[in-house]
Amino acid sequence: MHVLIGPNNMRFERTIPTLQQAFPQCQFASCAQREALADALRDAEVYFGWLDRSHFLAAPRLRWIQSPSTGVNHFLAIPELAEGPVLLTSARGTHSACLAESALAMILAFTRGIRASVLHQREHRWAWREIRPRLVELTGSTLGIIGLGASGRSLAQRAHAFGMRVIAVDIMPYDPPAEVAALWGMDRLTDLLRQADYVVVTVPYTPQTRGLIGEEQLACMKPTAMLVGISRGGIIDQAALACALREGRLAAAALDVFEPEPLPADSELWDLENLLITPHVAGGTQLEAEHLLRIFSENLGRFLRGELPLLNQVDKARGW
Repeated sequence: MHVLIGPNNMRFERTIPTLQQAFPQCQFASCAQREALADALRDAEVYFGWLDRSHFLAAPRLRWIQSPSTGVNHFLAIPELAEGPVLLTSARGTHSACLAESALAMILAFTRGIRASVLHQREHRWAWREIRPRLVELTGSTLGIIGLGASGRSLAQRAHAFGMRVIAVDIMPYDPPAEVAALWGMDRLTDLLRQADYVVVTVPYTPQTRGLIGEEQLACMKPTAMLVGISRGGIIDQAALACALREGRLAAAALDVFEPEPLPADSELWDLENLLITPHVAGGTQLEAEHLLRIFSENLGRFLRGELPLLNQVDKARGW
């Protein structure tokens, strides 16, 4: 079994000796340069890493791909992969804690005056009278989570500890955890938007969620509310959001994901005073490599034993 670890910034290739000892029936290799990836993939049956269509077509023996990311829309944009027999697994759950912490940090940056203070620090301004009257507690406020998967559940746990009431919608509603006051189907998205003081979008990108939050949905939100996007670009209509923020129909927003990425330098979003922008870093954590390798090792064992489905195996029709 030929296993290839692709280019990455977490140095997964350092674990090859450990993997080789655990799976002696496999032949492990790594490719550090994206320019050489197509050639390296020619004999690979298992691949751990990112690739595009040209790489996929250069890998005739490929049987399974382990994505290092939670979102897999980039992989499913390859028609031959989406429609073919090659298995695809995600890193779902790997980034749940750090995404939840990032979402709360974005909210706190506004509610506790942190963003304003950082901006005033550059000007050496002691803006006590300006900032303090605007500060609010999260206690008793309502957090609406769109997509109660692993990241949504992690966020709900943390928000509950802040004394927030948590409501959520999900494409597949189930008995909610104790931290969630109500979990509804997506048909009640409008109800969530009308009630929530803070709305966090954690759904995966699929054809069904593209443009999910647009002008109509933004109009349902309280003018005092805040919107946070941490899953994938394209789910929130950026033009509609910019308009709502400029016109004061929405108090604030924070985005870690965009369409396209990187966000173009001439995008109108950069200059919105009530928008916080982070460059798709919310999933970063010192534990990322450890979490990913645990999933990969578990899945490699299952794959070799023929035990399907694999952990986090993607339903290609659903897109997650």
